[in-house]
Amino acid sequence: MNRKELLQKKLLNELSHTPMTRVEMADFLGVSVVFVARYITQLKTSKQIYIHHYQRTPRGKPRSFYATGDLPDCEELPPIPQRELQKRYREQAHGNTKPKKFEPHMDQAASWMFNPK
Repeated sequence: MNRKELLQKKLLNELSHTPMTRVEMADFLGVSVVFVARYITQLKTSKQIYIHHYQRTPRGKPRSFYATGDLPDCEELPPIPQRELQKRYREQAHGNTKPKKFEPHMDQAASWMFNPK
């Protein structure tokens, strides 16, 4: 068996237990995400894996989780409405307007000069 076949066997075995994202697969196999992306394309065309489900990232982008099997891919998540994106942006922009209190940083050695006991 060559390296590619070993990686395929290892990945398919792990995907049979738990669905994984591309980044998780790359970390698990110890290869780049680009390699995994090419590999996923090959496995999807040979109908060995499918998209198990989607989950949104903190930024709202859909992230796909893959699992082994010949099932149809799950439905994609609907896009976030523009109004919701604008609301999130406004909350984030206005949430950071509080002035920060400036506190000078002192190391242990200098703190005795300013805080005598």
